[in-house]
Amino acid sequence: MSEILLKNVALWPGYGPSVQPDMSILLSKGKVSRIAPSSVIEAPEGARVVDGAGATAIPGLSDIHVHLTTNSDMRQVVDNATYRALVPGTEKLLHGVRNGLKALAAGFTTLRVMGHRDSGDVELSAMIDRGLIPGPRLSVAPWVVSMTGGRGDLFYPAAWPRQALDTADGIEECRKVVRLQRKLGADFIKFTASAGTLSAGDKVHWPNYTVDEMKVIVSEAHDYDMRVAAHAHSTEGIRRVLAAGVDTVEHGSFIDDACIEIMLKQGTWLVPTLSISDFTIANGEKSGARPEGIAKMKIARDQRRDNIRKAMQAGVKIAMGTDSSGNLCPFGQHAREIELYVETGLSPQAALETATIGAAAALGREDVSGRLQEGAIADVVLVNGNPLDDIYVLRREGGIRAVFKDGRDVTRPWPAL
Repeated sequence: MSEILLKNVALWPGYGPSVQPDMSILLSKGKVSRIAPSSVIEAPEGARVVDGAGATAIPGLSDIHVHLTTNSDMRQVVDNATYRALVPGTEKLLHGVRNGLKALAAGFTTLRVMGHRDSGDVELSAMIDRGLIPGPRLSVAPWVVSMTGGRGDLFYPAAWPRQALDTADGIEECRKVVRLQRKLGADFIKFTASAGTLSAGDKVHWPNYTVDEMKVIVSEAHDYDMRVAAHAHSTEGIRRVLAAGVDTVEHGSFIDDACIEIMLKQGTWLVPTLSISDFTIANGEKSGARPEGIAKMKIARDQRRDNIRKAMQAGVKIAMGTDSSGNLCPFGQHAREIELYVETGLSPQAALETATIGAAAALGREDVSGRLQEGAIADVVLVNGNPLDDIYVLRREGGIRAVFKDGRDVTRPWPAL
């Protein structure tokens, strides 16, 4: 692997209110080996020199709530439930490759993959790690754990057979499903603690699982050094997952003041996923969502935004996640979530930090991602401009000049998607 010197860049290290002008960054053996003013650093013999004049270097960004192996062909409207149930796993895997490349091109070098039945996310992660195919760094939950008739289960037709890998009821089944997922190579566990907006036949305020069942899932996962993410829209669902000790609350639509206080006390992370509502409602049935789901999402959206704003203002820890899911919330548009945080009340700095140091801390991967400093993994994005001044530059055409992952230039790893 040849060394790369990024010269004459403004540097934002992943935290803080300002950039350092006229800096140079040396990438060597997959790490950031040196950062210094451009006037005092020379390119080693044989190194590739990239002139970054006019660009801001930031850490590779993280989206910690995606469904990677969803439809990647935006020319085709795909019913979300039909896709999940009927598309073969091998085809889903190939969609996952394309979606990962779209994320990478948008500056997102780390993704947390939230589970998808029969889709090969674990295998895809391993192939990327081995360097066999290009893609973002993945943290994977192979399957979403749901109670029978719960939000995850209702994504599939009633005639489908019960699945031991993602449907569990009662204490012992909840214990066993975590062990099965670990056997499959899970990095973390995701379970559904409430009904959803897009699943059919349920109501958003319904909780899923008892606190005792949740506690078993959490304790068993923690025994294996795995973190636990809980899909939770309803107030009661959020209350229960906090009592069970989960690490991240996904969505949090109807979070109330009492839950906010508990999250502050426990240090629980909130992953708001505002952009899926933004995209799905804007695109209607072209998103692949069914009318029932769109209607539920419209009812929840405004109250959800207000509740998330209250949580942000109170100081709840926020980690960036989009719920990217094919037609519902397209891959490559991840930075819309950061824009929405600014529109909800965060400063550009605080919003960006949800995708750098915040996301890394929520994943427990502070040693791998989130900071651009000497000794860090060499995940670097060159932005044409300063996102602290203009948050919309990240998603603007031509806004991303170059992307480096593990010290390699992955700006255009494959032909245009």
